[in-house]
Amino acid sequence: MMEQKQKLKLHYFLLGVGCSAIIAFLTAATNVNPPPNYGRYQISSWAGQIGSNSGSIGAFVLDTATGETKTVYSRIYGEVGKSKVERNNLKTVFTAME
Repeated sequence: MMEQKQKLKLHYFLLGVGCSAIIAFLTAATNVNPPPNYGRYQISSWAGQIGSNSGSIGAFVLDTATGETKTVYSRIYGEVGKSKVERNNLKTVFTAME
């Protein structure tokens, strides 16, 4: 009689271990996506005067994850018709900018 009770207890124990293992495997199998990178890229602009009738303006982007900064737009202006665009990456992906 004792031997049959021990077998029954072992059977229930192994059944509980098996169910626990199945639950652990199923909960670990979920696809957890990382949170989106809101605020990863930040933009800033600048301007400066070179002479009495000339100056420069521009904008750059900072990747806050890596600390890398790239110039998006840069232009030197002066008298009418003497403006020069140094860099124009306005429609370029950050990783493709030089």
